[in-house]
Amino acid sequence: MTSPEVAPEIVRFYSETIDEADRLATTADGRLEMVRTQELLRRYLPQPPATILDVGGGPGAHARWLVADGYAVHLIDPIPRHIEQAGRTGASVELGDARQLTAADASYDVVLLLGPLYHLLDRADRDQALTEAYRALKPGGLLAAAGINRYAS
Repeated sequence: MTSPEVAPEIVRFYSETIDEADRLATTADGRLEMVRTQELLRRYLPQPPATILDVGGGPGAHARWLVADGYAVHLIDPIPRHIEQAGRTGASVELGDARQLTAADASYDVVLLLGPLYHLLDRADRDQALTEAYRALKPGGLLAAAGINRYAS
């Protein structure tokens, strides 16, 4: 499969500038984000074993603890470096694009969209990512999405 079309500045940022694998573990803000995300997800996740599609899951920071908790996780990310790193979490991995998932309709108990919505700058792209996530979700499943408002920084 060819790499998904991702803005060059995003590829450069995650390939050369920052090691996303460390962000949620080494900085105070990152650790707080990780703990709060775990707290919220564990409150609403179905009991394991359940299937989780981690869309834009990066190097697998969330996939790692979800697999340890007993979930079957499939992670999709557009950055080859992240796919290589995420492959070490115990999750299955796939190079892919949030706007065009290969997942079958209604195939996952949970879909996580914790990164793509703030990297997709066009509203139509965000809407497409949400549509794809919902398509892959089983009826009654959990779709967990995160975004950052334009004034966050």
